[in-house]
Amino acid sequence: MFVLTGHFEIGNYKFEAINEVQITRSIDEISGSAVIKMPSKFFIKQNNALRYTEEAIAAGDPVKITIGYKNKSVKQEFVGFVESIKTGDIIQINCTDALWLLKRKDFKCNEQKTTLTKVLKKIVEETGIELSDNLPKVNLEKFTRKQGNAMQALQSLKEQTGLSIFLNDEGKLYCGLQQLLNIGEYAAYDLNYNIVKNDLQIRTKNDKKIKIVYSAKTKDNQKISVEAGDKDGELQEITQQTVVDVDTLKQMANNHLSRLKYDGYDGDLTSFLIPYASPAMGAKIIDDKRPHRNGIYLIKKVVTTFGTSGARRKVSIGNKLSNET
Repeated sequence: MFVLTGHFEIGNYKFEAINEVQITRSIDEISGSAVIKMPSKFFIKQNNALRYTEEAIAAGDPVKITIGYKNKSVKQEFVGFVESIKTGDIIQINCTDALWLLKRKDFKCNEQKTTLTKVLKKIVEETGIELSDNLPKVNLEKFTRKQGNAMQALQSLKEQTGLSIFLNDEGKLYCGLQQLLNIGEYAAYDLNYNIVKNDLQIRTKNDKKIKIVYSAKTKDNQKISVEAGDKDGELQEITQQTVVDVDTLKQMANNHLSRLKYDGYDGDLTSFLIPYASPAMGAKIIDDKRPHRNGIYLIKKVVTTFGTSGARRKVSIGNKLSNET
């Protein structure tokens, strides 16, 4: 029998039950988030005192969320901080993952002929945030920030490079191509067995012709350009100001194309809390009725809900990583 269990820590308080929590993580968004809903008043066990939630909890308080099934699978699924509180009969506590710390750090830099790793180290310096162990080797022509905070700098780096930036399952900051993370890790879904809802659609490589062009200029004004896709396809041109390494540009162009052109599924599916799934893992989709559609797909986004009405994971998939199941 599967019995839900949850443990929630907010500031100095611990809760075994709340109304609802929703945790959102995505490879397309730098920060993960959680929304916690609970009554406007609660009792403190130690002295049976009644506290108003909005007075006991404040922005900046640390948050830990652990959920799962008793004696089967219980996992800490969110660590972060309270960002804001919306009052009412039911209090809504909006939380951001550990990258919230970057918003509290002023950041300026003027790096020339540098690397992605050096810039990331400078951004997270003195925040306690660690970098992922598998950052790619990427040379940057420059990275300049005259004002703002470290989170704004990280957002600027994402926009300038086109790379995915987010916290991985270890709580470490990852920056790189989507497909190069969590290799070999997947959640298995049998479309005829262990899902609650199927919102998948079928797509093929031939749906549209696409031509991807990544271009950049070196410091001495020499233009670099790489292509991927159909020569007569609809043009999507991306100009890079930060990355000028030809090999990296080729990887980025091919990665961009693979997200747009593939044979297989696209869309969302909803399951219970098992299997566990997180962004950048693979979703192994099994359909005995249509085995030609089986394969492993990139998980782009996971929205996990838990509360009085039960628990679910909504998994959004992207391009196909492998035909193997």
